[in-house]
Amino acid sequence: MADNLTHLPHVRNIQSAVNKWDPLSKNVFEVYFTLPDGIKSQFAQDEAVLTEQVTQVSGLDALHHDAATNKQRFMGADMSFKSAVYDDTRASLTITFNLNLRDSNDNFVYKVLLAWKNLNYNLADGTRTLMKDYKSDILQIAEANRDGTVWRKTTFNGIVLDNITGFDQLDYTDGEAQTIQVTFQADYWDMDIA
Repeated sequence: MADNLTHLPHVRNIQSAVNKWDPLSKNVFEVYFTLPDGIKSQFAQDEAVLTEQVTQVSGLDALHHDAATNKQRFMGADMSFKSAVYDDTRASLTITFNLNLRDSNDNFVYKVLLAWKNLNYNLADGTRTLMKDYKSDILQIAEANRDGTVWRKTTFNGIVLDNITGFDQLDYTDGEAQTIQVTFQADYWDMDIA
């Protein structure tokens, strides 16, 4: 244990300041989509455009989840141990999209995502498809520094579109542009850190 502080409160005593280390920015990232086979040919031109409409991603703490910590008790004393079984090994990601009307009336982002959701079970006519049709291969998130150099790339595999929200309310007093939130489930992921 230290008897005296080793880092006096001055910028010259902080290596990150002296060496000009850039802070990590939460707003320098891109999300890349692959559409499932059931709609890939119909919406091929919109696959890359989805990237441009993403404003926010949440759920990335799933990259670090672990098995639950349990306890045993002996004569009034508790001991902690890690469970041998995970409760959930998937990642649940919620992505917020801007909505823009292409050619004055084409809500293309919503149409792509709704078509994807309907592959599982279309409430309008009752049709269902197989997993090979509604499950996408990958969704990739690249996080970068200010000059665009990627420091972490996470490739999520086995993607299912779980839910679309954001159309629940219309409001004459709200002047903000419409966004939607889409929840995706990923079976597993690969993470590359520079």
